[in-house]
Amino acid sequence: MTDDDRIAALFSEAASDTPPPGFDHDRVVAASRRITARRRSAVLGGAMALLVVTGVGVAFGLPGSGAGSGETTSAAAPVAAPEAAGGSAPGDAASEGSVLAESAPAEDAAAAPAPEAQLPEALRDQPAFTGAPLGPGTTECAQRQDPALRALVEEVLPETAGATEAAVTMDCRPGGERGVSLEVDDAGTPGLLTVEYLPPGEVAGATSGTSASSVTASGGTVVVTARGDGPGTPAPFEGRLDTAAAYLAPRL
Repeated sequence: MTDDDRIAALFSEAASDTPPPGFDHDRVVAASRRITARRRSAVLGGAMALLVVTGVGVAFGLPGSGAGSGETTSAAAPVAAPEAAGGSAPGDAASEGSVLAESAPAEDAAAAPAPEAQLPEALRDQPAFTGAPLGPGTTECAQRQDPALRALVEEVLPETAGATEAAVTMDCRPGGERGVSLEVDDAGTPGLLTVEYLPPGEVAGATSGTSASSVTASGGTVVVTARGDGPGTPAPFEGRLDTAAAYLAPRL
């Protein structure tokens, strides 16, 4: 026997000793089905996890319900409340923003002094004026430095007492008008203060400076105007003009 024959015999013996295969066609098919089922379960589990994270509700039909029965149930994924993590809910943040927005005007109003607080101390806490209003003037031409009107102005702005009368034009204005023009000094802020009463039916013209106006008890209009002592200078009584007009209105 040659060497080639011996080698061939050895290979034949080795092949005959090989154990039979441990799997067949049925086992291969069963294993493939198990792998496919595991993959489907993994995909479904991932989808459900995504729904839980995003908080998306999934609606599905109940078993046995017909297409037209309208019976559905909703599986809404729970979402962790922000408070549990130490934060605040978006709704709470919006509510806080609205509360701050609503409280800001109230704080501004509280910061601004009330008209009564701007009145001289002697005029505070007095009952509402119920006397007869001064009303229109009685002279043929309007008095540009009306003493009755000046007396009322000195009540609400005591700093004007003794102030020098400002120069006025000599043209004849309608007799129903009243006026006062004074050179004033408001705690170191000099300027010109003008108070005009216009009878019913007259309309106030344009003014130069800072002004406030109000309808009077007699149906006319009172206009209080202040102008600084030179271009770009602050006006005297600038923060008290509204109070002055409100005080004069029921008395004119």
